Amino acid sequence: MEFFNIWELERVNIKISYPFLNEINQEIFLKFKTKKEAYRKIFPDKEVPWTTFKNILKYSYMKIFFVPLRIYLSIIENINLSRYDLQKGIVSYKTAGGINFVEKPILPIKITPVFHMLFAHHIGDGTVINPKKGRLPYFGYRQFDKFYRTNYIRKIEDIFGKIKFKKDYFENSTRPYCPPVISTLFFKYYNVSDKDFLSKSAKIPKMVFNKDSDSLLSILIAFIIDEGHIDSTQITIVLKNKSLIQDLYNICNVLDYESKVTYRNNVSYEDCGYLNILRSGMKKLYSDYVYLNKKYPVIDLGWKGDKIKDSLKIYNRKIYKREGNRDVLFDILKIEQLSVNQLASRLNMTRQGVRYHIHNLIKDKKIKLKDDTQNNWIYGV
Repeated sequence: MEFFNIWELERVNIKISYPFLNEINQEIFLKFKTKKEAYRKIFPDKEVPWTTFKNILKYSYMKIFFVPLRIYLSIIENINLSRYDLQKGIVSYKTAGGINFVEKPILPIKITPVFHMLFAHHIGDGTVINPKKGRLPYFGYRQFDKFYRTNYIRKIEDIFGKIKFKKDYFENSTRPYCPPVISTLFFKYYNVSDKDFLSKSAKIPKMVFNKDSDSLLSILIAFIIDEGHIDSTQITIVLKNKSLIQDLYNICNVLDYESKVTYRNNVSYEDCGYLNILRSGMKKLYSDYVYLNKKYPVIDLGWKGDKIKDSLKIYNRKIYKREGNRDVLFDILKIEQLSVNQLASRLNMTRQGVRYHIHNLIKDKKIKLKDDTQNNWIYGV
């Protein structure tokens, strides 16, 4: 498994545990006898002020302030402790100058399918924020569904550790942010820049296609969550980026999901590509997803997964295509007024099948449109 150590990140400030700070102080005493002598040997050019050096060796200071990782690395290199010892002793870290930080960090950082899924989210519904004054860029993830928005953070925490955001963060924002110290790792790992996330030109990096099937599926699931539409017969992903649609189609081919790409001649949609994962492909995808979800519970399709599951049930039920469905539908509409979607869910039928029966019942003047002011038209007797 691939992984990254804390010193491979950019502009990191850290806090270390009290026991490890004691260990550093003990090693300094054993080798240098005094802090003043240690300071002269470790920072001969005084690039770190003496007062700063004294303070970072005090736990009272450490409880309040984050310290640049580079300072501790310089100290560690001069005493009988390793970088890996330091990494084990880190209790939280953040970007220099940043607000949000990672506590109880998972180190080293492991590259799993969840990591690849986060990258896909940043392509699908992500934005790159480039702050001024030389600060590091970071990702924002626009998501109006609270479950998917919260689960995005759960994925970050599954890879990096608990993210400490300000209070009521999710109640007041539909765009959670990935802290810069974490965001920069995605740029580094995939060898991309902020321009590689533009909606009309973004692509899946070629190196991704060498990853295992779990990683490829996690990327596809991210796009289903962000851009997918579930129907009774297929999953459709629509993007205003034909190259990216082709990348997703290639992933489907690698994973052996029956699918096809279509385009429209309409001028309004000439830049759009449509990836259609057909019913047999959808069935295999869902089966693979269930297995992947058991391994990585945060890879969760949520209500879209439930919708795929329900659509597959339609073709397994005994009453599928059975004569008499029209009469059942008519009997329901005698009692209550419902939309096509509500009837399809109630009867476990395709929307196309419900529309067919609705059309014939209207034609026979047994039912009529009762309300067309809503997004879903309502029918009744």
